[in-house]
Amino acid sequence: METHSRQPAAIPRFSRRYWLRMFRLLVLPIVLLGIVLPLLAGAIPTYAILHGECGDDGVRPDDFGHQWEAITINASAGGKFRAYFVAGMNGATIIIPPAHRGGLNNRLDEADVLIRHGYGVLGFESRRCADMGSLSLGYKEVGEVGDALHYLQSRPDVDPDKIGILGFSSAGATSIMAAAQYPEIKAVVAEGGYADMGGLVEGDAKLRYPETLMRISIRLTYRAITGINIEKLSPLDVIHNIYPRPILLIYGTKEPSLSGAYDQQKAAGDNADLWVVVGADHGGYLPTEPEEYERRVIEFFNRALLQSE
Repeated sequence: METHSRQPAAIPRFSRRYWLRMFRLLVLPIVLLGIVLPLLAGAIPTYAILHGECGDDGVRPDDFGHQWEAITINASAGGKFRAYFVAGMNGATIIIPPAHRGGLNNRLDEADVLIRHGYGVLGFESRRCADMGSLSLGYKEVGEVGDALHYLQSRPDVDPDKIGILGFSSAGATSIMAAAQYPEIKAVVAEGGYADMGGLVEGDAKLRYPETLMRISIRLTYRAITGINIEKLSPLDVIHNIYPRPILLIYGTKEPSLSGAYDQQKAAGDNADLWVVVGADHGGYLPTEPEEYERRVIEFFNRALLQSE
C-alpha cells in the first residue's frame, strides 16, 4: 500500500506588476484623499466667503424716520453701486462702507445715532450687491470708499474737510486701509475688524497635517479669485499712516479679533483710542452699551470734525 506525503502548498510569488497595481488601487487613492480633502476644506469656504449672496433685507433710513436720497456712484474699478445720502445739520459727513456682502441696510442702527446728532451719512452697497465681482474682504473695497469720498467732495452741501468713516468687521479693516490711503478722511471709527488676515490664516505657522494644506489652499484660492496676495489684507501694516488723524477702535470682549485691536492701537500711535465693550460679541457694541456707544462715538466725531466750531 502506497503512502503519499502531502506537500506544503506553494507560496504564491507576486510580481512587481502586482504590487504596483495594488498600490494604484488601494494606497494611491488614500494618499490622494489625504491631500485633496484638506485642500478642499480650505478652498470651498474661501470661495463661499468671497462669493456670498447680497445681504440686503430692504430696510432703509426712512424706517428710522430719516429722509434720504437714493444715488448711484460710478466705481473706478468698473461698474456702479447704489448708495444713500442723508444730509446733515452740523456740516460733517460720515461714510459707512458695507461689511462683507451687506447692502444699503448695512449698520443703519449706527447710522441712526449719527443722523440724530446732526451728521450727514453716506452708506453704500457691497460689491456683491452691485454685481461687481467677488469680495476681497477689504482690500479692493478701499476703492469703493475712494469713489464715495470723491462723490461727497463733488457735492456743494458737503464740507470736504469734515468727512469721517465708520466701518464694522471687514469694513472696519477697509476703513483703516482707506484712511491710510486717503488723507481726506479726517477721522476713523473701526469696529471689530481683523488686524492682519495673512497672520490669521498662518496661525502658529507650525507644519502639521492637515492644517498646513488648508492654509496653502486658502491662500491659493484667495489669490486665484481676487488676483492679490492675502498679505495685502493688513490694516496693521498701514494704520500708522493715518497719524495724526484720530482713530477710535471698538471691539467686544467676546470676539476672537480682540488681540489684533491691541496690536493696531500700538502700531497707530497716540492718535488711536481703544474701547473694549465688556460682554459684547462681534458687532454687538451698540446693543450691549447703547448709551455709552452713542456718547463715545459722537464725542469722538465732534472732537475730530467739529472742534474748530
